[in-house]
Amino acid sequence: MNEELMEELSLYLADNPESESILTLSVNRAIRSFKNKRNYPSSYTDDKIKNDMKKCYDCIFDLALYFLVKQGAEFQGSHSESSVNRSWESETEIYINHGVFPFAGSFN
Repeated sequence: MNEELMEELSLYLADNPESESILTLSVNRAIRSFKNKRNYPSSYTDDKIKNDMKKCYDCIFDLALYFLVKQGAEFQGSHSESSVNRSWESETEIYINHGVFPFAGSFN
């Protein structure tokens, strides 16, 4: 999945190519964030996790992009400069927009 995400992000950002190390960092961070958010039960096998992540690929892509575009503007709520105004959606909104929620319940 990492290679696919890196390739697609590179294509998406073709007019503004990012260094490979920044792409790798963003992809790895997105995957970690996704796994933490999903809170997979201990009974989930690696194959189940991979299949779930494939189903939610667009969410993971958007998370990686979210981390990429915020480079140098981490924790900024809004920004105005030369009549350009920016504000960031929260990471949680990305999950909600994709219908991704943590697994809940008691797992034995």
